[in-house]
Amino acid sequence: MDFDAYTFHAPSGSFIAKDFVHGEGFSHGLQCIIDADVVVGEGVTLGHRVHLASGTRVLDDVEIADDCVTTGIALLGNHVRVRTGSCVSKSVIVDDWCFIAAGIMSSHTKNVYHGRPNAPKTQLVTRFGYGTIIGSRTNTSAGVTIAPGSIVGYGSHVVFDLTTPHGIYYNSPDPWATLQSELDPANPFYIEVPADYVPHRFDPDLLRRYLPHAAPDADLPR
Repeated sequence: MDFDAYTFHAPSGSFIAKDFVHGEGFSHGLQCIIDADVVVGEGVTLGHRVHLASGTRVLDDVEIADDCVTTGIALLGNHVRVRTGSCVSKSVIVDDWCFIAAGIMSSHTKNVYHGRPNAPKTQLVTRFGYGTIIGSRTNTSAGVTIAPGSIVGYGSHVVFDLTTPHGIYYNSPDPWATLQSELDPANPFYIEVPADYVPHRFDPDLLRRYLPHAAPDADLPR
């Protein structure tokens, strides 16, 4: 850690990169770390012991609770909520109005390269669609897309794309998340996706810098 690149915020015991950019209404708790090249919008609140890694982009009206981390380039859209102890990994895009419950773990690599020089280098982009609810202790494999409006049950393993919008998914009968039912528009947990909503994409320069082994269109919604 290059301490010269950070400002120590004594009242909170936090280390904040000198190039950190934030909008109005930003606040953070105790013992946070915000690395270089992090940008957050207006009305963003961080809890205690939050770590935002380089390449993280957070839009407006976002709450990130205690002990959460990002591990690299990640994009959190507007009105997102991330609850305690969750990891939004490198290469994850979270679209607007997504709710990420406590203790979720996302993954960012298809292959492990450590000690394996012949392993193919492939980086995939994961997407949590508009208005999705990701249940506590859910794990998501690299490169999966969760369709807008979906609800993923507690402790699910998302290893394939969840393609049906407004679907309810959990581990049954297999030990990975599968479609159980679909929400009707009259259901109080149904969220309307605006007809003109455009899913978020990484800035192309960020994509090249932080995910050099990803395809140029890896962050396109599927």
